[in-house]
Amino acid sequence: MKKAAKKIKWVSSILSILLMLTIFPLTSNADEVETEDLLDLIEGIINWKKESVGLEAEDYLLSNAFLKNAGDTTGDWYPIGLGRIGYNDDYEAYLAVIGDVVSERYKGEDKLDATKATEWHRISLAILSMGGDPTQIGENKVGQKINLIADGTYNRGLKASLGAQGMNGWIWGLITLDSMRYSIPADVYYDRDAIIEGILRLQLPDGGFSFYNDRTDPDMTGMALQALAPYYNSEQYYTYEQKNTKKTVTKTVRQVVNEALDVLSALQLSDGDFESWGEENAESTAQVMVALTALGIDPFTDKRFIKKGNTLLDGLLKYKMKDGGFVHSKTYNPENPTSLPDESNSMASEQVLYALISLYRFEEGYRSLYDFRPEMDSELRKQIETIKQSINNLPDKLSKKDTNQINEIFEAFLQIPVSERSYVYNYHRLSDAMKTVGIGNTSPFTSSEIAVTESGNGAVTPLFNGTGIMEEKDFTENDEAKVSSLPEELTTEYYVEVVKLLDKLENTENQSEYLHVLADLKEKKTELDKIKKEIIALNKDIVEKLYPFSDLSIKDKEAVDDIVNRFEQLSAYDQQQILNNEDVKKSKTQIDNLIRARNITIALSILALVLAGGIVWRMRKRKAKRKQEWQIDHDGER
Repeated sequence: MKKAAKKIKWVSSILSILLMLTIFPLTSNADEVETEDLLDLIEGIINWKKESVGLEAEDYLLSNAFLKNAGDTTGDWYPIGLGRIGYNDDYEAYLAVIGDVVSERYKGEDKLDATKATEWHRISLAILSMGGDPTQIGENKVGQKINLIADGTYNRGLKASLGAQGMNGWIWGLITLDSMRYSIPADVYYDRDAIIEGILRLQLPDGGFSFYNDRTDPDMTGMALQALAPYYNSEQYYTYEQKNTKKTVTKTVRQVVNEALDVLSALQLSDGDFESWGEENAESTAQVMVALTALGIDPFTDKRFIKKGNTLLDGLLKYKMKDGGFVHSKTYNPENPTSLPDESNSMASEQVLYALISLYRFEEGYRSLYDFRPEMDSELRKQIETIKQSINNLPDKLSKKDTNQINEIFEAFLQIPVSERSYVYNYHRLSDAMKTVGIGNTSPFTSSEIAVTESGNGAVTPLFNGTGIMEEKDFTENDEAKVSSLPEELTTEYYVEVVKLLDKLENTENQSEYLHVLADLKEKKTELDKIKKEIIALNKDIVEKLYPFSDLSIKDKEAVDDIVNRFEQLSAYDQQQILNNEDVKKSKTQIDNLIRARNITIALSILALVLAGGIVWRMRKRKAKRKQEWQIDHDGER
């Protein structure tokens, strides 16, 4: 009995411990992660991406192998990550190439895209991240600098609705507009309030957001919160018809954000990650992390976003691979065959990359991921930190005797520029305290006062290794030597080098010293443009005239001969840029074999006819001979 009692007591003790662990979970693994560990994770993703495009770890990612996709989703998000952590790379190469890409696309009627405003937004953010100015990029048809901020955000409605592609256009339009706290002219198509309302009216009844249906999607909810974050401290009420309920509602941005945070907290999984469309994945978790850090919510300490001891970072690390990249999901989805559970995925890795950078910037006290202005000076930082501490020190139970203290904090808050007030992350406590003791809130609305910038370059802060990105402003003899070393027969392999050198020379103050080089570079650029256009035209013709290759017939001979001849005029390097280039090479042989088979068939048919004719002739001849012999025999009898 004693042994049994001891055993029961021992089991009871274990159960008590387990119960305590469920009530007070163990410290998250991510809690132990230092910011240096975050930098290692960040560099691991960058090195994985380099390897995936055939580069070595010591190479620049922003080289020809990668930059051929500049201006596309696969070519712009990694530069955004590189710039926001200040990783050492060839920023000037990206800016030169994207300027050329934008200029070329602006020659078309739809410019960057007929319906997708996010083409303007993504490229603008990438340019800012590289230290460029999206209000002064490339040249349009008449030689004027292109303003991507005007064309893609506040005047986008002149061509198509900002929401033509769904809520993405509203969200990223607002993020881009606030990336430098851009000012808006008086006679624009959309002002800030119109864009904010464009997002608010798409809120679902449960508090979240979704692109397609009436169930909250963590991805879209996270993105919506990222856009609304600068307005969380605004006291402005918006009255609008909520699309999903058809009801007219009146809310502040803070109310909408809080409702969305509640639903996100409820949706977080026990591993710390999120699922979208029934699939646990890295990207949803990454977007929520960017949203929390934009709102000043610490993913390591906020209990709303720690499940069974697991934080968002734990949720992200679940998808990390040994090669440094990240998978989309641990489960294979046949509807998404490019996202394999055992192979690092480019989109998942890029989103985790900038989520980790957003976390690093938050933990180290820098500006949020999509705020590209220069970092705050020490005085402003101290001012904000003092106010935050004063708000934290307010008693939980307030009374009239606290009125003076609350008033003093509010007066100090009003000394902060409106464009910086979103960094007073706990302001909502001050606002609530003012209501409790009956103090009127006279702070101006954020949307009307946030603008401070008309144009300018995005700031690149060297956070990764503490060294700045070196830029040579003048064109040098070394640059001239690079031009001289270019081969006579150019291929698109040298496109980035030519465009970068040309851009540098066209924008340098000592251009007059190298006018002969300028003429040479322009000639080379023209030659490369012809090759690139031919590659695009060939790929278009291949899709329209040769696909599917298995259905080619003799009637396609003329098209095949033309395409193969043009294909063979390209260099071996440029042939690799052609779709299904191996099938293109084989297509001529395929047609020749069909023709040969046809000719053989015809020849065999003719031979068969000749043989058949010979047989008939011989049969007729024999018949005639027998008839003649019969007649002779009968003539002899007479």
